[in-house]
Amino acid sequence: MLTPTLAAVLIVRDEEHTLARCLGSLQPLARAGLLTAVHVHDTGSSDATVRIAGELGAIVTTGPWTEDFAAARNAALAGVAADWVLSLDADECVEADPDALAGLLAGSTADGLTVEIENVHDDGTHTHRHERLLRVGAVCWTGRVHEHLTPVRGGGLRLASAPAGVLRLTHDGYATPQVRRRKSERNAALAQAELDRLAASSGPEPELVAKTLLDLGRSCIEAGRAQDAVDAFEAVRALFPGTRRALEATDSLARVLLAAGLDDVVLVLVGQLRDGGAPRAYCDWLEAQARAQLGDVRTALALIEGVDELVDTGGRRFTGTGLAELKHLLRQLVPAAG
Repeated sequence: MLTPTLAAVLIVRDEEHTLARCLGSLQPLARAGLLTAVHVHDTGSSDATVRIAGELGAIVTTGPWTEDFAAARNAALAGVAADWVLSLDADECVEADPDALAGLLAGSTADGLTVEIENVHDDGTHTHRHERLLRVGAVCWTGRVHEHLTPVRGGGLRLASAPAGVLRLTHDGYATPQVRRRKSERNAALAQAELDRLAASSGPEPELVAKTLLDLGRSCIEAGRAQDAVDAFEAVRALFPGTRRALEATDSLARVLLAAGLDDVVLVLVGQLRDGGAPRAYCDWLEAQARAQLGDVRTALALIEGVDELVDTGGRRFTGTGLAELKHLLRQLVPAAG
């Protein structure tokens, strides 16, 4: 079996503080002979990003930033000669088993593979999966923000999963409140622009509309725009009832309203989540918080005593969400409640 070739491809702008760390994390793949090139596509840096990329051996290209992440990623793919691409951001680091990854790519018939990403936020950590390994020539990027893969030749997208022990990414680009808010405002603006484009088009794809509304709502949460987030999530629920996207919107809406103290409404939404097949432990965690805020600490504790892992409706796995702290607090409060 021939060993496949792999190129890392990044789009960057003003990443002088993170780029060297990211490219350094690729060295094990390069030493093993699997990684044959690193392509860095700059979209208008005013700092030392381009110089650093060149000094570290990357193939550097430049192009304009057009307020479209998919367009930038597709431009970055131009000229890549490898069999596979690992798509990265400069604020990510790679952990990989080179031999296992080479074997996985050599034996795969998929167009792309999802990779586990650990996201370090200022308010906690969660993991999710996203398409980051793509077969060159088989797919392209779509979506102004929170972009995703689509087949070049039409038909269904063939996706598989790379085990976390083979390849895993760590992303810390939202590790401070200031950075998180700035990037979220940018993403909200891009999502709104995409919605405007879809509204002006003829017969937009429902799934794309729902996803873009979800992207808008989630970005608004991180940007501190709670009412705009509520409006986006309610739009998904109204336009696409009974769908997976509506379930995700109900989940996100419940968390916004929980933070706003609208606990009775949250309990109704949790019931809808349960009816829709959302993970039981996650629903118990949401309900427990609402019950606790309503003063029913005994029921709240009973709900979360057996909860050790939280996975939301979008498949994101959460850690550092205060679950242990909430249990400890409730155990202290229950005796006082009588």
